[in-house]
Amino acid sequence: MKDNKLIKFLIPLVAAVVVFESILLVNNLEKSNNKIKVDDVKNEQVVEEVVEKEEPVVSFSFDPDISTEMKVGKTYKVSLVLKPEDDRVIDAIETHIKYDPMSLKISGLIPNKKLVSPIISKINSEAGIVSNIYLIEDKTGLSLTSEKELNILTFSVTPQSEGVFTLDLNTGEQNKTHETLVMETGTAKSLGWTGGKLEINVTK
Repeated sequence: MKDNKLIKFLIPLVAAVVVFESILLVNNLEKSNNKIKVDDVKNEQVVEEVVEKEEPVVSFSFDPDISTEMKVGKTYKVSLVLKPEDDRVIDAIETHIKYDPMSLKISGLIPNKKLVSPIISKINSEAGIVSNIYLIEDKTGLSLTSEKELNILTFSVTPQSEGVFTLDLNTGEQNKTHETLVMETGTAKSLGWTGGKLEINVTK
């Protein structure tokens, strides 16, 4: 009789303990899920911050600057210039200038001889692209001085017809294989840049 009474007492007690532990387990799982969700949100925010684009720290310009007047059939010298906002050290400069090959003839491409010899320096008259790539093999890189202009290359432009045309550095948004890049030494990242556009007004 005592055994029966003990069993009757233990069964509800065990059931209560099981229910209590089940409630604790469910609560812990909910907390874990909430924590995972919060951590996921934080991680997504971190990723967004990492891929955020850097503010431009160098600028490209053409000489003559911004806009110029030209005559059909005459040949003009144009230079591409790089200027940093502050002191920087870089190990590569890759530039690709877009132009209309039906309206402008580009010739006589001359890289800056004071820099290393470019691994690529060519004019693609079919695609309308002037490409020039410098790779600085020296481990110390190439030092850029704040606000000091650096001539990248020079070429000749001969307008073929009247109108308004542009020379424009390719940003890579539409064509990654011809993306203009300035690579910083030690960080392996491309510095943000602005400019790199010349408007040409051609008359007879």
